[in-house]
Amino acid sequence: MATFFETVTAAIRDFEENGFDSVERLQYWTDRIRRAAAESLTPESVLNEQLTRALGSIYKRMVDDGQILKKHPGVPRFTIDRLKPKLRGELDRRMMVSRSLIKLNREAMVEKTTQRFAGWASSIPAGGSRAVETKGVKDNIRKALTSLSFEERRCVIDQSAKFVSSLNDIIATDGGAIAARWHSQFRRAGYNFRPDHKERDGRVYAIRNNWAIEKGFMKVGSAGYTDQITQPAEEVYCSCSYEYLYNLRDLPDDMITQKGKDELAAVRAKIAAMRA
Repeated sequence: MATFFETVTAAIRDFEENGFDSVERLQYWTDRIRRAAAESLTPESVLNEQLTRALGSIYKRMVDDGQILKKHPGVPRFTIDRLKPKLRGELDRRMMVSRSLIKLNREAMVEKTTQRFAGWASSIPAGGSRAVETKGVKDNIRKALTSLSFEERRCVIDQSAKFVSSLNDIIATDGGAIAARWHSQFRRAGYNFRPDHKERDGRVYAIRNNWAIEKGFMKVGSAGYTDQITQPAEEVYCSCSYEYLYNLRDLPDDMITQKGKDELAAVRAKIAAMRA
């Protein structure tokens, strides 16, 4: 069986010699290139195994080993244990979505490859042409497929970031978080950050209808609510994250109402009395 590169080379040579003299010739080579392209790819079973390993290791590290608690100070371990069925369900959902995306992306890349060939081949006049720049044609036809492995790795990275963000959101929602501080990755070398995400860095967003707002202890700040912006990792290849806040004392001063400040003062006075 000829390799993908060999098949493309043979197809180009045939059209150099004969040109686009029939639909049948074009269809024959298009079908061969499509099959060769599909056969040249890493088997889906191998990719699924890599995906399972990548997302599974995140789940084990964050949930089973409890490292997610570092992102949620004050949330007890039994909360994580109680939420395990929901967290596990998120793992299963993310696996299904990731596999579907990889499959669709592969089909699109193979189709793009055959489209590039068909577009070039159908432009060659009947009888062939001596003016074909073979290397350039080959590179153009193979371009989509040669970038596929990179795109598949990026897909796994992107889905991993989305998975981590989803796990944190589940814990924050159940754990009673009242706000979230945005952390951008714009300082990371080589990271292609979004300017608006950089502007969010360090800003604190209130979580709508949280217990502190309901009790009149806090108010929304200048940044607004978390549901008024895109979430960390929501946009493609976003690696930003939230630092969830659970206590009034962790909020910026302008987000704490007078009632909240009175409550904090009362709590501090009580603690001081207990230590005396």
